[in-house]
Amino acid sequence: MDGNYFYKNEILADFQTRSKATLKDKKSVVSDLPKQIGMPTINPKSNAGKYFVEFASSSTLHGLNHLVTPNRHPLEIFLAVLFIFGALVCLILLSFLFWDRYQNNATVIVVDNNQEQFKIAKPAVFICPVENVARKKLPNVFKKYNIEHTPEAEEFFTFLGSVTYENMTEAPLYDKVPADKWLEILHDLRQNIPGNMLKENDPYESWTVTERGICFATRSIVAVYATLDYWKKNNWTTIPVPDKLPQYNGDGIQENIAVETAALISVCDSSELIVYGTPTKLVKQRIMHQGIMSISEIKTTPNVKELRIQQRKCKFLNDGGLETWPVYTRNMCITECRMKVIQDRCNCRPHFARPINGINTCNAEQLRCIGRIIKHLFLYEYPPSFCNCVPKCNVVSYQIRDTESAEFFDTPLSLSVVNLIVEFPQVIYHRTLLYGFTDFLTSVGGAAGLFLGASVLSFVEIFYYGSLHVCFYIKRNKRKQKKSVTIDRSKM
Repeated sequence: MDGNYFYKNEILADFQTRSKATLKDKKSVVSDLPKQIGMPTINPKSNAGKYFVEFASSSTLHGLNHLVTPNRHPLEIFLAVLFIFGALVCLILLSFLFWDRYQNNATVIVVDNNQEQFKIAKPAVFICPVENVARKKLPNVFKKYNIEHTPEAEEFFTFLGSVTYENMTEAPLYDKVPADKWLEILHDLRQNIPGNMLKENDPYESWTVTERGICFATRSIVAVYATLDYWKKNNWTTIPVPDKLPQYNGDGIQENIAVETAALISVCDSSELIVYGTPTKLVKQRIMHQGIMSISEIKTTPNVKELRIQQRKCKFLNDGGLETWPVYTRNMCITECRMKVIQDRCNCRPHFARPINGINTCNAEQLRCIGRIIKHLFLYEYPPSFCNCVPKCNVVSYQIRDTESAEFFDTPLSLSVVNLIVEFPQVIYHRTLLYGFTDFLTSVGGAAGLFLGASVLSFVEIFYYGSLHVCFYIKRNKRKQKKSVTIDRSKM
C-alpha cells in the first residue's frame, strides 16, 4: 500500500505507514491524533440508517451532521432536532408568504405626472338614434322580406327598433316574421348617418349591434366584432391592432359631433364596446349641447405580461377566454355573461346577441320574459363574481360633464350637435411589475440560506439522494451481500 495513505475517508491505522506518510523522522504520535477526515459518524445496523448517515454526513445542509455524530448527549440531540425543525418550519412559512405575494401582489400602480409626455388616444364614439327606424324605408324593406305591410307589422318593428330592457314587457305579440330575421330587417330599416362624420377618414366606421340597438360606431377597433356581417359569416378572425391610434396632440382641443336625428351618444375606449350601463348623452334636434370630457388612463408595462391573469388581475385584448367573442374586453365579457343569464332563464338569446347554433332567438313572448327578469341582469351594477369579468390591462376612461345647452332658431336644419371640450389628465397610472418570479426565487433562496445554509446544490442533493442514488445504494449492498456469501462458502 505504498503511497496509498487513505482508505475512503479514513487515515490508514498502521503506525508505520502513517509515520512514513506524514511524520518521517518522528518516533511518537500524540494519542488523540484524528484517524478520520471530517466529523466522525455513528454506525447504525440497518441499511436505511446507514443510508441516512451517509446523506447527513455528506450533505451541504448545515446541522444534519450533528444528528449522526456519536457520543452525543440526548439533550444535544434534542436541541439539534429542535433547531433544525424550527428552521425548516420558518423556511416553509416564509416561502408561503413569498408565494402569496407573487400570486396576489405581484403588481403595483405608480403615478406618472409628466404631462408633457402624455399621449392620449381619442375616444370611440357610438351614436344610437333614439327612434332607429326610418319609416320611409318600411314599404321597400317589407317587400324585400315578403312581410305583409300591416299596422301591426309597422308597430312591431317600430317598437323593436328602439326596444330597451325596461320596455320589453310591452313588446307587441307579433309572430308573422321569424325572430332570427328581425336583426337583418332592423339593419335595413336603420336611420341614415353619413360616414366620415368626424372628418378623420376613419377606417373603423361601422354599424354595430349593441344592447341599445344598431348604433353607428367610429374610431372603434373592436366594433367590427359586433357587426351583422361578421356574425352572418360566422367569422372568428381577429383584426390586427394598429401601432398608432388617433391621438390628441395638445391643449385646447374640442370634439364636435353632429347628427341629423335625436340620438344617444356614448364615448369609450377605442378598444372597447358599449353596454347597456355605459353612460350616454341624449342629444335632441335643434339643440347645441356643450360639455367637458375628462379623461383618465391606466397603462400596463410590458413586463407584466409574464404573469398569469390571476396574478396581474387584468387581461389584454388578445388574452381571449370568451365563447362568443374572438378577443377580450370587459364589456364583451359583461354582455356574454348577461346573455347566458337570459338563456338560462328564458331559453333563448335576444336578437341583438350573436347567434349560437342550437339556441333559438327570442320571440315576442320571450322578450317579455327578459323584461320580467331585468333585476337579475346587472344592468347598472358591477357584474357578479361568476361572470369573472376582470378589467382590461390598458384602459382609457372618458366622462362627459354637461355645462350648458342652446337651441337653434331660424334655421331649417334639424341637427343635434354636441361640442365637447377635452380636459387632459393631470396624471396617468401605470401598472408595473413589483414582485416577479426571479424575486420569488431570490427571496426563497435567501431564506433557505439563512435558516438551513442551503443552496441550489443542497436541493439537488436531496433530490439525488431521494431518487437515483437509492438505486445505486441498493445495487451496491446486493453486490456486497453476494460477495460475502461467496467468501463464506469458500471457507466452508
